[in-house]
This record gives sequence, structure tokens and C-alpha cells, in this order.
Amino acid sequence: MNYMSKNGRLIMLALAAVFVSSGVFAASTSVNNNRTAEKARQAVEEAAPDDWYTYAQSAEKCIRKKVNLKEAKGWLERSLEIRETTFNTAVMGDYYSQNNLPEKALEYYVKSLRIGLEQDINYKDPITHEKMMSARSEVIKASR
Repeated sequence: MNYMSKNGRLIMLALAAVFVSSGVFAASTSVNNNRTAEKARQAVEEAAPDDWYTYAQSAEKCIRKKVNLKEAKGWLERSLEIRETTFNTAVMGDYYSQNNLPEKALEYYVKSLRIGLEQDINYKDPITHEKMMSARSEVIKASR
């Protein structure tokens, strides 16, 4: 008693494979995100109290992966308390951009570029400049 044609069985098999593989991918992504947060947390715990870079770098990894954002912001705030640099101010801009706060993102991108120019009149950071212009466009669009 064959209720399904050969093509019907192939379609069902293909759909089953898609559902199974997407579940595996989602579980794999979740594990990687948890691992990212754990590694970042461990790096911060092992960092020296004045190690602004480890705090900022750990936050940057979490922001890039969109995990552990609340803790990442705390690490950035700590990093900025220790020392304001082009790196940690740009990462704070990324944090605000990620959280749909373009005005705050713009503020920190501008601050990052200003710090760079204060240190070296020939300073150029095209990536942060591009992010700044994007945040600026969002602010202008929101004000209309």
C-alpha cells in the first residue's frame, strides 16, 4: 500500500532534512554564543585592574556576536574609566548602534575619531568614519 508517490516521498525527505539541519545549526550557534560569552568573561576575570584593552576587546567580541550585551556594556564602561582610546570609544559606538541608539553611537564614533586626531594629525580610521556617517544618517532620518 503505497500512499505517496516517489516525488512526494522525496519532498518529505528533503523537508525533514531541512528541519533537522536548521535545528542543529541553531543549537550549534547557541553553543558558540555561550562559548564567546564564557571566554570573554574569563578574559575579564583574569585581566589586571588597569587593563582597559581586555575589557574593551571582550566587550567587542560579545557585541559582534550579539550576546551578553548588558555585561559587555559594563566592561566598556570600566575600560573607558581606565582610559579613553580610539578603540574602546568606537566599540561603545558599536554597542549603541547595536541597540538602535544612533545618537549615542554617533557621539562615541565622533569621540573616537577626535581622540585619534588629537594623538596624530594624520590619523585615519575609515571603518569608524563609515560607521559615524551611517549613524549620522540615521539621526537625520529620525529627526524628519
